[in-house]
Amino acid sequence: RSLYTIKFENIRMILTIILMLLFGTLDSWDYCIIGAGPGGLQVAYYLQKTGLDYVIIERNTVPGSFFEVYPRRRTLISINKRYTGETNTEFNMRHDWNSLLSDDPEMVFTRYSKEMFPPADSLLDYFRDYADKFKLNIHYGTNVENVIQESEKHSFILTTKDSGIYSCNYVVASTGISVLNQFSKNNLRGKELIEGYDTVTHDPEQFEGQKVLILGKGNSAFETADLIYGHTSFVHLFSRDRVKLSWNTHYVGDVRGVNNQLLDTYQLKSLDALIEADLDSGEWSVEQANGKLYLHLKDQPEDDSSWGPYDRIINCLGFNFDPVPFVNLTKSAPEEEDVNEEEERRRRKYPGMGWDFQSTDTPNLYYAGTITHGIDKRLSSGGFIHGFRYTARSLAWLLAARNHGIRWPSFTIPLHGVATSIMKRMNEMSGPYQMFYVLVDVYIRWDNDNVEVLYNVPHGMLHRIHELLGESYKEGEEERKHWDMIVVRLEYGAHYSKVGGDPFTRDRVELDPFLAHTCNFIHPVLYHFTAAPLPVEIRTKKLLGYNHRMHLSENLYTDFGTIRNHLTPLTHFISSVWSGQDLTHFNCEDCLLSYLTTNTVAEMCKRPPIIVAQKSDNEDLGRNGVINTSPKLLSKLSPTLKTLTDLL
Repeated sequence: RSLYTIKFENIRMILTIILMLLFGTLDSWDYCIIGAGPGGLQVAYYLQKTGLDYVIIERNTVPGSFFEVYPRRRTLISINKRYTGETNTEFNMRHDWNSLLSDDPEMVFTRYSKEMFPPADSLLDYFRDYADKFKLNIHYGTNVENVIQESEKHSFILTTKDSGIYSCNYVVASTGISVLNQFSKNNLRGKELIEGYDTVTHDPEQFEGQKVLILGKGNSAFETADLIYGHTSFVHLFSRDRVKLSWNTHYVGDVRGVNNQLLDTYQLKSLDALIEADLDSGEWSVEQANGKLYLHLKDQPEDDSSWGPYDRIINCLGFNFDPVPFVNLTKSAPEEEDVNEEEERRRRKYPGMGWDFQSTDTPNLYYAGTITHGIDKRLSSGGFIHGFRYTARSLAWLLAARNHGIRWPSFTIPLHGVATSIMKRMNEMSGPYQMFYVLVDVYIRWDNDNVEVLYNVPHGMLHRIHELLGESYKEGEEERKHWDMIVVRLEYGAHYSKVGGDPFTRDRVELDPFLAHTCNFIHPVLYHFTAAPLPVEIRTKKLLGYNHRMHLSENLYTDFGTIRNHLTPLTHFISSVWSGQDLTHFNCEDCLLSYLTTNTVAEMCKRPPIIVAQKSDNEDLGRNGVINTSPKLLSKLSPTLKTLTDLL
């Protein structure tokens, strides 16, 4: 959109821009990151590490300022698991839900609090130290009011509240989901009588003996209820849908166990209650009479048409994306008859974007942080730090590849080492573990002897894998180039995670490797492609266009390292899909037995063996002891194994 199309009230801003351009006082950057929350910090870290030019523009005076206010109860629901019994840093990140990624093993949140559900103030301390430690380029106290795109070059002008102006080639919006969700009907009668989650007192003493109605059944609603229900006469939670529990759905955004104590008092008949009614499609109002509040619903059965009296009604309907700075860029989604209510609500909450995190309306506008949950809503963990820290890193790698010809980080291994690599990786990888379905590892076979490995690739970008490798890509390109690759990701069972399901059935675990495709809990799945995968829509977990697929068995400790259930089927799968080559590794005992009984050394025993040992605290051993031999490791093995390796 050209500057000349901006409305009349922006003339002063345009004149200012012209003067700054004439006199050369306009700050110019490759990347302008709006927001110094955890998503913005994470993208900046990897842009800086890659040597790219960027600035973070933050309206407040501290990073992560959202957490200065929220959660109102000041206790996070993100897990701070400090001990796992392992020393593997990558594995431990599976259970650290608050740390950002970096190369510094000391810069982890587990050093800031001992609480399983830590205080929000500790997270603020961590973000401040993270930004200072890596000297991230942050301009504090700078409120971006308008983002304008020049029509031909697709570059941006950002104007700020204090008349400052930034010129940027690319914009990364990491402003969070921070605007309290209001009611879809602006003419709602009595809405001024409803208190907001953002302003209502969180002093439980102020609710003594009161009758309270809370609109919503998400974590903010249950957090508020849990705080006050011991002081009230009763609390009612009111929404269109039944309550969704995270341990039922395996979706971390649903109600967490730490917040759901009100369910006990409801089910055990202690006056508290959960009520279902549609506040979106039906007409309703709030009225006040004799100092009490009443909620009236139209077109409802008589018994369900009026609720009250209440002393307080509180809006805890969650948060939406703030579109105000981008109002000149984003377009309203076209009306479609087949759009369901869930999709309509998602469009109100998140801006449109693709699997490359780029706006569907505005070229070169990208999103990071919790905003990117728009592509995996209810599919994975992208709305939360332990999820979007990985997608933020993937975004930085993607920008480097797409705009600067810097290939996606990769390394090459010999063909016979693929099984070992996958085995070790699926026992420690944290990105695909937290962003299950969404992030995958890719093994590309270039010839008979070499395989290139890429970690943490968004599965919706697999059809554009050549772009990540530095090749050109044109939007709409239909040709499926030849690829010979294996994709590894973690998945739940198809029907295990659902509202109303029973995740505790006695037959919930399946350990038979021949029935691994029926596993319920998270487990590895391997896909083999001989052509580029087909494109998939956002919020879609299916991979399309594969030639072969294999599930590996689940495990109570997510330890995918057993010989029978994991190593054997894994090596046979790789052997069968890659030209029928026998990639089966013998362990040391098998090689020794073969040599002693036949006086010959089997061909596979001439390669570096896989040694399957017991779990060890030694940091040089892979999880479950799956390792490659090396001089450093051999010195730590038993004399018997060292002698055997020398012999082979």
